[in-house]
This record gives sequence, structure tokens and C-alpha cells, in this order.
Amino acid sequence: MEATYMGEKAIAASVGDVVMAPGDVRGIVIAVNGVSVKILGIGTSIKTGDTFVLNPPYIHDYPASQCHYMEKKS
Repeated sequence: MEATYMGEKAIAASVGDVVMAPGDVRGIVIAVNGVSVKILGIGTSIKTGDTFVLNPPYIHDYPASQCHYMEKKS
């Protein structure tokens, strides 16, 4: 069974995707294990707009089906 994200489109999970996980945690997928994804939590600076890894690092496993894929912005 392939890991796919929540939503209308069946988007397969892959390393490097940006997702919104349960609890409104935005993160980068760093591993795909069966139907689960491991994410590294990220944030965005209000002052500069730069993206950064949360401190302390937030790393957690979620079922991919509970995560929303965030479309890449051009």
C-alpha cells in the first residue's frame, strides 16, 4: 500500500514534500515508511519571510492520510 496524502487528489508521499500535519504543524517530509511519513517541523519568520527548522527540532511520524500536501509556489 502506497502512502498518499489527504485530499481530493491521490498524491503519493515523497521525501522533500511540504505538508500540513495534524495540530497545524507545517513540515518537510524526511522519510516515507509504508503508509506513514516522518516530518521535520518548519516555521517562517514574520520579519524576514525566511523558512527555518523549529528549535528544538520537531520530528514526528504521522499517517500520510492525515497530512495535507501543500502545493509548491512558483
